[in-house]
Amino acid sequence: MAKSGVDAVGNPCGDGKFVVGVRFMDAPEDGTSPSGIYLERPFLIIDGINLDPVEKRTLTDLQNDLQQVGLPQILKSLGYTPVLVQFMETVRTSLQDNSETLRRLLSFLNNNLHFPFPGAKDDGFVIMGISQGGVIGRYGAYLYDTHRQKTDAPIRLFSSLDSPHQGAVMPLGLLSTVAFWGQVGGSSAAEMFKDVLMSKGARDLLFYENTCFGVVCESHLGTEGRFLFEDYRKAAEYKGFPAVLIAQGQLKGESPAHKNEYYRLQRSVKKGPFTLGSVVSRLSYSDKDGEISYNRLKEKTGNAQYRERKGSSTYDFIQGSTYPFAATIYNSLRNGFLDAMPENMKAHALFFDIDLDASWEEDVLKQDRSTFIPTVSAMDMKCNGELAMLSDCGFTQSHQGFPFENPGERSTANATFAVDPTHPRFAETISGRHVEMPFENGALNAAVLNGMQVDMWRILCEVAKYDYDYDLGRYRNPKLVGYFSPNTSCMDWTKMPDMILNAGAVQEIPFAYARYDYDAAATEKNPVVKFKAPAGWKKVALWDHGGNILPNTSFEVDVKVENPKGNWMKAELLVCRLKNCSGFLQLNEVSVPVDGMSHTLRWQMPANDGALNGMRWFRLVLNSDGGDVTVANPHMVLNTRGETQVPPKIASATILPNSYEYFPWDSDVHVGLYADELGSGLEIRYNRARHGVYIELGKMVSMDDYDNLVVDYWPGTCQRTLVYFDSKKLLKSNLDNGSLQNGFVRKILPLDEIIDTDVTPKSSKSAHRLNLQSVEVNERCVIKSIMLN
Repeated sequence: MAKSGVDAVGNPCGDGKFVVGVRFMDAPEDGTSPSGIYLERPFLIIDGINLDPVEKRTLTDLQNDLQQVGLPQILKSLGYTPVLVQFMETVRTSLQDNSETLRRLLSFLNNNLHFPFPGAKDDGFVIMGISQGGVIGRYGAYLYDTHRQKTDAPIRLFSSLDSPHQGAVMPLGLLSTVAFWGQVGGSSAAEMFKDVLMSKGARDLLFYENTCFGVVCESHLGTEGRFLFEDYRKAAEYKGFPAVLIAQGQLKGESPAHKNEYYRLQRSVKKGPFTLGSVVSRLSYSDKDGEISYNRLKEKTGNAQYRERKGSSTYDFIQGSTYPFAATIYNSLRNGFLDAMPENMKAHALFFDIDLDASWEEDVLKQDRSTFIPTVSAMDMKCNGELAMLSDCGFTQSHQGFPFENPGERSTANATFAVDPTHPRFAETISGRHVEMPFENGALNAAVLNGMQVDMWRILCEVAKYDYDYDLGRYRNPKLVGYFSPNTSCMDWTKMPDMILNAGAVQEIPFAYARYDYDAAATEKNPVVKFKAPAGWKKVALWDHGGNILPNTSFEVDVKVENPKGNWMKAELLVCRLKNCSGFLQLNEVSVPVDGMSHTLRWQMPANDGALNGMRWFRLVLNSDGGDVTVANPHMVLNTRGETQVPPKIASATILPNSYEYFPWDSDVHVGLYADELGSGLEIRYNRARHGVYIELGKMVSMDDYDNLVVDYWPGTCQRTLVYFDSKKLLKSNLDNGSLQNGFVRKILPLDEIIDTDVTPKSSKSAHRLNLQSVEVNERCVIKSIMLN
């Protein structure tokens, strides 16, 4: 957001303080908005803490990091708008203040004139916080969600990547070391780093509480009155939206192997037997009350100044992701000691320059890194109802038997993951570096890339699960179709879509032939076709694939509806053997919003081998009250290998009479209620052959518990009517030749004959609609009931 700008209704605002940066990446274009773009399923990515006291981190730095794993491209391919969020002060500004800023940002994005969010109420926000960004993101999302109106955009899902929900740790002796060299040694770098550790944004983030009394600074465990352990718990325990937490640390049930010393530095200046000055710095680990830091400075003949810190620093190597704190302070002090005592050092006495001997007595880095984000902190784990960081289980919890995908009372999250045996980095002896990027100095680290891809897969897999509408049996976001399944285990990285492995690259094939029923001049040469769609169930477009349609592919097209004659439109896709679609597979019906915006429709092809042999044509059908329709960018998407599952069981054995809706295929079919002395039923009149009507079951359902379909109809009718679910098989399933029972004709049709199990999920007896089709002109069919048995 700009330093000064406009509010939600366009009025000037801002006091010139740049508190948060926001970048929309490749947002869809909108020529009617002041910004020229609109938000489509905004996916907020909140940057983490910047511990560098000198170098400012920018949104471009964040974007470059994310592009190393292809995340922006992946999100765009899945129909989301990546929204990068970066707070300008992650250290000096408190977590609470930045969280409040995030709340205000969400409220702004929910409804403003400059960046329209037309799908706000249905699509909502998805949030991913990185490191400290996860804490700010979770608390800010909680503040927003608990104060929003019901018509505002909801938080669809919150996720975090290696965020310290129960605190981060640094070597226990680190603060006393930088405090000594900043105050006694006069090191400006050490003083700046001490100020970082003592600032609001870092102090509340750390598991240890940092305090200074005069020139003595110490770290100690204290949770009373601290944000993460009190106010933040309200957000952690909030159940208004799902939370998915990713830890980049291992969970092996024990602390990783490590050395007990981080580094030893000792340098002195001598002339003959006399020591004119010396510096000493040691940083250590201790599981008892031992030395964890020792720092000493002696100049010329003055008294030496030193500070020794003792304690138990077991949290230095609790299970978790790591950071090279020891290497950072070692390199900084080493360079400072060399500057103060260079190799060719001279002293001036009277009229002479005297050569001095400056040398290292100890100069060794033994352990370059330690834990930064404990695994159980990133998982917000609990043990016996207590926060895991305040319990021994932070050290002893292993992956064995832990319910990652449904932790229940073991975590505040709905799902929480760590580097477990299914993760490619589990075999490493010590966990990888916290939020490590795969490219360093121009070289690719394949292990880091694979690990980050699995972490992204787990988050996006959970996003897809919560996007799935079980009542309708489909995803709200159609671009998830073919890549994810709501029943897939997010720990099974073998189910990761190729698109994630390929950094968002999607293989697409356009059609070489296209014809449009209501624009005779339009062909495949027209990337965008606009026409007036009449009311009713209308075939509007035809495309030729050119050969057998392959399994594990998807058909995709963009549709926009303007000036609608009603408030609804539905679309379905027919997959045909012939150009006239006399034999076809009828794919599920999807809703098309009539909001004047372009919406992607996607249908995944059946995965069964050979199911689509001989099929090469696609027919788009629109059912509505009419309107101006724009069709654009029809193409096939390859490698959409979403895992198929048998759908839920049908709710009732009675299909007719029931509350299911029925729809004539076109105006040549008339459907209405009928009654005479025999009773009441449904009358269908077919004015033309091969036309029909369908009964919509609402979603794909399984009829595996049943064997037959039983149809009772009025004598003298339905003799030339076919019955089948979804798509017509080669076998004829006519209603003729039934038996007379109780004044009605009864026809029993085996489900195996009227369901094409070659194309259904896992060859189940599944369908989403029942079709009745005439084979002759002027056919009449009056049906009493349709039942499963």
